[in-house]
Amino acid sequence: MKLIDHRMNLAKNGDAFTYDIFRTPERTIKTLIPHLKAAGHVNITFTKHYDLLKEIILLLFEAQDYTPFFHIEGTELPLCWNRPSDWDINYVKYEWGHIHSINRNKEIAFSIKNLGLYSARCNQHIQSSMDVQELMVYGGVLANRITTVLTKRRFLFNSEKWITIEKVLKTG
Repeated sequence: MKLIDHRMNLAKNGDAFTYDIFRTPERTIKTLIPHLKAAGHVNITFTKHYDLLKEIILLLFEAQDYTPFFHIEGTELPLCWNRPSDWDINYVKYEWGHIHSINRNKEIAFSIKNLGLYSARCNQHIQSSMDVQELMVYGGVLANRITTVLTKRRFLFNSEKWITIEKVLKTG
């Protein structure tokens, strides 16, 4: 399949940006656990903490307006898409990106506050091992999107709900 076909299939699917999170949350939850373990939350398990992990994902996703981190509105075809091996599916298969690059910020790389839900294209081609703040130099709609998402995340991380989540993560 060609990239143009994949993007057209995404554009035709009204659930393209939400399917992976709302209809198959188990996959995304399983991909979150290794990041949490790397951050020192070694007691977190799929079975014991399923509801907590799902809530984390939903809250982060809500802060991104239920779209990939770098999603730009108003284009005919989506600018966020999957890696070539997943071009045969008509929804975005999310992966975890790091707000502060894992290559340059190892001490905070796996912190839950450093993770975002990205499409493969956004993770590999837009951010490409840079800190999100560095992308602000591109300006325009990308800078606006980054500002919006980071602002919503700041509000989220100061909420009682999030503070409670962090306490549970620490105690396991």
